[in-house]
Amino acid sequence: MNQIVEPCESIINTTPEFPMGWFSVAKSRDLQVGEVTRVFAFDRELALYRTRNGVAVIQDAFCPHLGAHLGVNGKVVGESLQCPFHGWRFDAKGDCVEIPYCDAIPDRAKLRIWDSVEKNGEIYMWFHPQNTAPQFELPDFPELEDPNWTSPRYHEIKIPASMQDIAENTCDPVHFRYVHRQPDTPPSEVTVDEDGRTLHLRADVDVGGGVISKLHSKVFQMGLAFVRNVYGPNAEMVVYNSAQPIDRETTLLRWTLTVRREIEDLAGDNVMTGIIEGIQQDMPIWENKVHKRKPIFCREDQDLVLFRKWARQFYLPEAGGTGS
Repeated sequence: MNQIVEPCESIINTTPEFPMGWFSVAKSRDLQVGEVTRVFAFDRELALYRTRNGVAVIQDAFCPHLGAHLGVNGKVVGESLQCPFHGWRFDAKGDCVEIPYCDAIPDRAKLRIWDSVEKNGEIYMWFHPQNTAPQFELPDFPELEDPNWTSPRYHEIKIPASMQDIAENTCDPVHFRYVHRQPDTPPSEVTVDEDGRTLHLRADVDVGGGVISKLHSKVFQMGLAFVRNVYGPNAEMVVYNSAQPIDRETTLLRWTLTVRREIEDLAGDNVMTGIIEGIQQDMPIWENKVHKRKPIFCREDQDLVLFRKWARQFYLPEAGGTGS
């Protein structure tokens, strides 16, 4: 019996569903008091604004009246956002608090408000596919405000890949040899905290000139990682990246970098340049790969298997986003 030729994997393979967690929607410095902006994340149009008291609010974008986008020419009025079409105002709870030409406000005149937190210089939004309340807190990165560290430097880049495929690189030291031109696979160890929440990668990385960096990467959830490189006494660099999932195939990465002041002139610009170059080396892979929900692993892929098991906690069981 002849075997039927199946369609190409580029047609039938699908990327994971959106995972639960906290996800960056903007840098704090990019949203001033009274400012309104449009955000696209999770395949959704959203409106982000900062009230006169300085509170960042993120909500569904479209006015329940006639569907105007509140993130486009909407106006902050006190602690509320005014629709640019007919002047309806919605407070930070999503309730309509004023219709300028009508005293009676319909009970259903409400907008979905998304839980948000502002810290580490960013505005984060909580996402859960079942719309539950936040289930864990964001970590603090004290180096960002420590006077012994430089003012943070920033870089943003849009990646044609899902958050899971990007995060999986953290537990894939083998690819450093083939993609990032490391002479050998760096010695590394991948572990998970006892509570199962945070994933750690520790590795010794050859950064050239006979210098070996002690790298420690912490992955707190899909799309939020903190990396520390120690080159020697008072010679440290930290980077964290946070993700804004645009859609299931596109992710906006926001990178924040700071170094100890002792090595600012020596390493600051070089490290940021190295990060950008590293991402560019990954891009041809991300742009052309498919997501394998059930990959075929070999005996030496224990770290990747561990990552897949760790990642399951951020998906609903029926979503099947992470494979096995």
